[in-house]
Amino acid sequence: MEPLEIECKFLVTDRESLTKGILSWGGVFLQNETHCDTYLRHPSRDFRVTDEALRIRELNGKPLITYKGPRLPGPVKIRPEIELPLVPHTVESWLSIWQHLGFEIVARVSKVRSVYKIATHERELTITMDCVEGVGEYAEIERVIEDPAAIENAKNDILELAAQLGLGQMEKRSYLSLLLGQ
Repeated sequence: MEPLEIECKFLVTDRESLTKGILSWGGVFLQNETHCDTYLRHPSRDFRVTDEALRIRELNGKPLITYKGPRLPGPVKIRPEIELPLVPHTVESWLSIWQHLGFEIVARVSKVRSVYKIATHERELTITMDCVEGVGEYAEIERVIEDPAAIENAKNDILELAAQLGLGQMEKRSYLSLLLGQ
């Protein structure tokens, strides 16, 4: 089975307070990252209708390709995600191949991400704080699981931690949707 990404996104109104909260609950800062995500439109399949996404992410300059499958219903975003590394310095060639096959570039989303890890109920969660160019500041709490039986625990852990951190304004739209909606 493909890994399932389980996450919630929240608007950040006070980054400094959120950082203090994460650290006070036992969170550990891991790293800062820069992301440049190029989203693609399929030539005969409307990803807005199928609720899928295909992108090339340049993570600190290292390229990855990501497919995100349709979301499962509910307040927490749950969807299959497949991510594979690409050979460095091949992004433009990959984009050229896809454009020859009829794919189109929808948009590029750039962000700076601060990554934290935190354990709750002996299960590890990732918290990211994102400064998204042209969109704003958001936090995501996420867990990736292999076993669908762990979905409920992951959802509960995410919502519990969000409440502890005072994150209240959940955002269900993707950064791409937020950017295109501007």
